[in-house]
Amino acid sequence: MTDPEPVDEEARREAQRAYRRRWQAENPEKVQAYKLRYRETHRQELSAREQGRAARAKEAEARKEAKRVYAREYYAAHRDTQLEVQRAYRESQKRDNPGEYRARRRAANQKWRDTHREQVRQHQRDKDRDDPIAKSRGAARYRAAHADEMKARRLEKYWVDPDAARERARVYRASERRRRKIGLPPRRLHRITGAERIANLAAAEAFFARTRTPEEIAALIYGPPTPQHLIDELVHANELLRAEFAYRTGIRTSADRLGRGRRRELEQELIATGRVQPPEERCAPTPDEVARAAEAARMDAIAAAINDRLRTQPKHPAPQLDPPPAVPTPTDHRRGRGR
Repeated sequence: MTDPEPVDEEARREAQRAYRRRWQAENPEKVQAYKLRYRETHRQELSAREQGRAARAKEAEARKEAKRVYAREYYAAHRDTQLEVQRAYRESQKRDNPGEYRARRRAANQKWRDTHREQVRQHQRDKDRDDPIAKSRGAARYRAAHADEMKARRLEKYWVDPDAARERARVYRASERRRRKIGLPPRRLHRITGAERIANLAAAEAFFARTRTPEEIAALIYGPPTPQHLIDELVHANELLRAEFAYRTGIRTSADRLGRGRRRELEQELIATGRVQPPEERCAPTPDEVARAAEAARMDAIAAAINDRLRTQPKHPAPQLDPPPAVPTPTDHRRGRGR
């Protein structure tokens, strides 16, 4: 029994295509042999066809590049005019349809962030490193505004595998107990990219595995000492950091030997340079800042204890930068003035 004839030309062609696909699927060896014979027989024709296709593609790319060059040159020659046209267009879009304009801007910004993820991450890391206080306050504000959402996420993550979550918590608590028992500081790790890790390892290897030449060793031993202005700059930067820490947290470590007058001078310098706010504009420290200050004080105490344990020479007395306060003396109120 044969298949019925197709009703029209399009149906007949579709039936032929379907039959051809079935035959090719059932006879892959014959199809492969036919392709080999065809390429061998029509080698010059196929080569000419491929060369023509490559030439057309090259010409099309050359035309596109010429258009791009012309557009760049035209924009450079009429930059102010083009900027004004773009500005006027944005203003008209913002005025006529503000909702659609904002949606397009958000989509464009998100597209840029998606295509420049590493650049965005590096910018955020630099920003957080340069201003960690702003980062901690921003994190505190986010936690306060999204407390329920964060709690729901933690619970959802917990109930995916509660046994594994409890095991991780048990291991963490045991590690923290051992750390506190031997007096070690908490771990402060941060994520980095693979490229940064490779660069850091290469820099460390180049630094520690480097072989010093005799000339370099002699220069290190017998060379000129560190210039005094560099030492003064280092001491000043150290004092500024200690004064800033004490100003922000209200905690003075045992290594902070600044006098009252010197500390006031440094605080005025910090306020003048904008590193801290004046006393009337200061706000209360966040819980994270208080916790970091307490941890810094604890670490300073640990360092002092280790120094005392490993000390081989008597401890130098701390310099007295401010004059000692006057000792009050008893006064005989029975005597009159001048007696």
